[in-house]
Amino acid sequence: MSDTLIDDGKGRGYKAEVSKNNRLLTRASNTIQMATISEEEGEAYIFASGDFVNITTTDTETGMFHIKNTSSTKHLHIYSIRSCADQINLWKLYKNSTGGTLLSNQTEGSKNNLSLISNNVPDTTVYKGSDSVTLSGGTMLEHWINDVGHSTEVFEGSLILGKNDSIELTVELATAGKVCCRVIGYYEE
Repeated sequence: MSDTLIDDGKGRGYKAEVSKNNRLLTRASNTIQMATISEEEGEAYIFASGDFVNITTTDTETGMFHIKNTSSTKHLHIYSIRSCADQINLWKLYKNSTGGTLLSNQTEGSKNNLSLISNNVPDTTVYKGSDSVTLSGGTMLEHWINDVGHSTEVFEGSLILGKNDSIELTVELATAGKVCCRVIGYYEE
């Protein structure tokens, strides 16, 4: 039986060691996919309401956030959604709202590249709502209750928006207060 050596793959001459028990001795580093995409492709983004929104209409579902993937070639993978409020609050996550306005009284939300060395901009439409905003259409995907503070729903990229897919967030407060939300995601073909 001949010995087989395993090269490092970059031509630097390093070889992997095999123990007497036939175990390959290596060390590995693990990086989440989004971090690699951010560093190598500059395609990781943060989408947000951009500021605190004062909600005075209580016990009513209020449209807070809309993000739509407008890329014809890339899928937008949602890593996490964070919702915050200074009062106890109820959140609902919808997919593919169909109304023409989507969020009544909508204004543009923020969208920024997480890699400060990249000039890439996301192919998205991002809207934020305000007090007494209604949401048109869509199918509810998920819901959660926050105490005072924030909650982060982690999808690790498994929530995927194809071309023209969207997600929307609504909030309901029992007592008037301030809320905000953010979505972190990355593009992958």
